[in-house]
Amino acid sequence: MEPTGRKTGAERGSAVLVVVLYIAVAIAALSFVSSSRVVAETNAQGVLEGESRALNAAFAQIHLAMNVVTNSAYDGQNRNLELRAAVAGDNGGTVAGATQTEPLYTTEAEETAYGSVAWLDSTVDPPYGFLVGTNVRVYAARDYVQRIQRLRDTTIAPVDPTGLSDSYFVLEAAGRNGDVVRLVSALVRENEPFSSFVFFQNRGTLGISGAPRGLIHANESIDFYFPDGLYQDDVSSVEGFGFQAGATPDNTSLMNANPEARRIDLAAVDFEDLKSKADFFVGQDGLDAEILFTADGQARIQEFTPPYFEMVTQSRTDETEELVKVGEQEVTYEEEVIDHWIDEDYWTTEQVQIGENIEDRTRDVEVQVGTEEVVHTRTEPIYEWQTVTRYRSVQVWVPYNSGADGGTSVGGGGAGELGEYEWVQEPYDSDEQVQVGEEIIEYTVTEPVFETVTEDYTVTVPVFEDQDVLKTRQIPVYVTVTQTRMEDIYEWQEVEKEIQVNDYEPVTTTWDEEVWNPPTLVDTTYVQLSGTDGGMIYIDGRITSMEGELQGRLTVVGNEKIRVTGNIQYVDDDGDTAMLNGTDYREVYERNPDYDARNVLGVIARDDIVFTHELPSSTELTGTFLAAQGRVGIDAFWADSTGELHPDSESNRETYLTAEQREKERAYDRHSDYKTMPFVKNSLRRTGGLISNNRIMETYVTMEDGSSQVTAGFKRGNMKFDISLLHNPPPNFVVVPRPVLTYYAPVLAVRDDF
Repeated sequence: MEPTGRKTGAERGSAVLVVVLYIAVAIAALSFVSSSRVVAETNAQGVLEGESRALNAAFAQIHLAMNVVTNSAYDGQNRNLELRAAVAGDNGGTVAGATQTEPLYTTEAEETAYGSVAWLDSTVDPPYGFLVGTNVRVYAARDYVQRIQRLRDTTIAPVDPTGLSDSYFVLEAAGRNGDVVRLVSALVRENEPFSSFVFFQNRGTLGISGAPRGLIHANESIDFYFPDGLYQDDVSSVEGFGFQAGATPDNTSLMNANPEARRIDLAAVDFEDLKSKADFFVGQDGLDAEILFTADGQARIQEFTPPYFEMVTQSRTDETEELVKVGEQEVTYEEEVIDHWIDEDYWTTEQVQIGENIEDRTRDVEVQVGTEEVVHTRTEPIYEWQTVTRYRSVQVWVPYNSGADGGTSVGGGGAGELGEYEWVQEPYDSDEQVQVGEEIIEYTVTEPVFETVTEDYTVTVPVFEDQDVLKTRQIPVYVTVTQTRMEDIYEWQEVEKEIQVNDYEPVTTTWDEEVWNPPTLVDTTYVQLSGTDGGMIYIDGRITSMEGELQGRLTVVGNEKIRVTGNIQYVDDDGDTAMLNGTDYREVYERNPDYDARNVLGVIARDDIVFTHELPSSTELTGTFLAAQGRVGIDAFWADSTGELHPDSESNRETYLTAEQREKERAYDRHSDYKTMPFVKNSLRRTGGLISNNRIMETYVTMEDGSSQVTAGFKRGNMKFDISLLHNPPPNFVVVPRPVLTYYAPVLAVRDDF
């Protein structure tokens, strides 16, 4: 049912929760009050036994009713036909047009006892119908609130008048023993949103590790990786469990596991139907998009043409324009040439040696005259042997710690614990001589004794003087003459050329050249998310980038592949994130008490949803991601026909991609931001779920040096399950056609004088 008025995103997101929580709390409160009343009336053992019989009879009817609901068929809108038939009055009740007005009593005594309880059959109660073949009443959940109000003798305004909780119903069974009537109510959702799963995989073996919270299901098998796994919520598979990389049944804790579960079909997603429901934005046919969520509650959508290669035919024409010789002309010019040489006398002043002088000189020299004994001192260290601590760099194996509530999806052939070798400083003891002091030592040496003496010696010194000298040199004599030369004359002309082949006919040369056409921005649109009821965005082509801070209730649908390129975090009006420490794996990943919004994100892709090399080293993603025909997980892997994954390589592309797919990926790989690339990053922290047709993988491990190491993906994983996704899925998100018993409890233990 569509709402008739507009609500804020927070109001819309909480409307269903109000119905569910009100009924659950009210049921529990009535159970406590009425049980206390019974004890106050009497403590007789017989009465208590009667109350127990009535309660058991009511529970038995509820279980019978749930079998009917569980085995019901569903229509094309995933509505439970038996629940819908009951509230329509097809099996009787007080609904207008009911075909039967009385319940199916088994005996006349039961009819008399049941009919004598006036408050039970009050005509002022909201309308109800009966589930086929049972005495169990079926109410619309929002209508049942009025019944609880009357039983509690309170008056409260109607809850969810616009019908946002239309998928919720209450089954009510009355158990009778004598004059005692005991009611049991069960709150049932007729279908289950896929956002209820933290991991759901349709094909291939699902590999998981750590301590994830939330529902986990595989339509084939599940492999548990690494020791000490803790799985507190439902874990189910159709083809059994396996244990890998050191995990065993003894060191893996499974609180509620079913290795022989019923298959849950990942329904074929109708993308045309989703496109028709996209009220926020519908992209142009054939265009890719980049989506950025901003903290002010908007989404920026930039549409691009997809990149592609094309073959372009090039040719060389025969005609060209060039300089052509058209004649010659005589040109005269003058130049200077040497006619002859003449001698020229000139004077120059030079230094000329005219003789020598003998000079007497003296000098001081050191002469050894003997030796002497000299006493010297020196300082020497004193050592002793001691044990000292030294450090050396060594490689040690360091395991990854995902945290007590963390988890991740795993693939690869690793074994043992998961971690990596790191260089660390290791202390060790060393016996060494250590200086503990100093001492002064005297020693004698023989040294030479010198004295200074003066000696005479002579030197010969040349004598120079300046003199004028007459010299001769040759200089050239120039004359000017007139010369002539012939020069060619050119002009630009169009000429026709021929390329001669064997038959000597002219040809035109052509060739094919591959040209890459990059993405071109076509349009930019801003969509307001916060302050609205929530809605959908539909992109016809590939979503090449998606990241940012989200405010609002949103489902993004991509008709091809979706690439996650940055953190996606929920924020409120104050900028508080839903989780603390999402981008710091060294700190505890926990809910932020200051966060006060009800944001929700669903992402649906026809093909893959890949976490790319552009993500930061420590990444946080909030939201539920569903790949209808592809996979969710790290980039640079290709799925085979069974859903298993293989690392990116030319040979694997040849094996697992069609020629058309290979050509398309080659065009995207030419763009550095869109390129398919393997990576290893520190951590991925998530709040939400992954629903995938093929294998989910956030971490790929291999054996190296006898231990498991991450060779692609995230070294550490930590995830939380967003409990609001059980009752507050993203707008128009895909549902599972199976009923869910959300809550049941006894609501009343009274006698006929209540």
